[in-house]
Amino acid sequence: MAPSTVTPYPGRGAKLFLCSLTGLVAGAVLLRVGRWVIGPWAPYAGLLAGAVFVLVAAISYGVYWQRQLAGRPADAAVLVFWQGLLRYAVAFDLSLIGWQKVFKLQFFVPLGMLDLPFSSFSGEDLTWAYFGHSYPYRCLIGALQIGGGLLLLCHRTRLLGVLTLLPVLVNIVLVDYFYQMPVGVLWQALIHLTALLYLLGLDAERLIPLVLRPPSQLPRLVLRRPWVRLLVRYSVVYVPLLLLSVHEFPDTYPQLTGKYAVRNVQFNGQSLTARSCQDSVLTTVYLDIDHDCVFEFNDTKRRLYGNYTYAAGSRQLRVVWRRPTPRPDTLTATLTPSTSGNLLATGQLGEQSVRFTLVKTP
Repeated sequence: MAPSTVTPYPGRGAKLFLCSLTGLVAGAVLLRVGRWVIGPWAPYAGLLAGAVFVLVAAISYGVYWQRQLAGRPADAAVLVFWQGLLRYAVAFDLSLIGWQKVFKLQFFVPLGMLDLPFSSFSGEDLTWAYFGHSYPYRCLIGALQIGGGLLLLCHRTRLLGVLTLLPVLVNIVLVDYFYQMPVGVLWQALIHLTALLYLLGLDAERLIPLVLRPPSQLPRLVLRRPWVRLLVRYSVVYVPLLLLSVHEFPDTYPQLTGKYAVRNVQFNGQSLTARSCQDSVLTTVYLDIDHDCVFEFNDTKRRLYGNYTYAAGSRQLRVVWRRPTPRPDTLTATLTPSTSGNLLATGQLGEQSVRFTLVKTP
């Protein structure tokens, strides 16, 4: 790349920031590659020391460069080197991650884990299981990372590469944060996102006028009264809210919605306890939105699925089963709150009297 492809004389603060950011990205890439390639043979402390050394060396050069007189002819060549190194480090790491997706080295969840209850998964396990479900989607994201990295390395397509990778990195950062991925994974994504934002800022003089200037070719709908124009414009916000205000929300009984562990089960006055996984005893109850409910009998394969109604005044619960067929008898029970916050259910299941305690679980 020729020195003329970048701003020839960077500001003093920009020099240290660029070197520090490049050292941070290069050190993170070195740590990731080291753990992946030579991790089984090299101690993590040694890899971390190498990454820290790269960062400290980059910052040290940034301090030295910043102290030099501004406007030196050599500044342009040095700037090209550090920006090129930054682009290469980001492109290399994202390309490596992209190829890992293609060769099924990411989004891997053990088969035994996939048969566990959904609620037992951590945020990380949920993320990997969901994105790993579709191999074509995995390849598409990998292709965007590889292709965006290649575009990043060419001067003419650098901006296109940044615009390709930016939404991918923003999505990764949001998923890593809100699904409680490991801290190191989140920081790696944040570092790359910062690098992309820096590279995007190099084209700010081109982008800002392009985004803010009014379109000259598109026709405009002219409304003479300003308040009418505002009313029409903001209707995309308040009209959906008005429509939702008259919609019947499915959580009809929020005071009951949740998962309950069942204790002290009695049928016809006889206490029942699950002593092994083969015993078919009521152990869990799910009262869900849209009047849906599930009664589980000591195993996820032994379940009754139904719809319930609840009369808050009389505290009467009524459950009509949907499956399995033939359908069991209808359950009617009175729910009485206890001092500990549990619910005592007493009623009838067909000809049988039932009594059990519902203990709400997280």
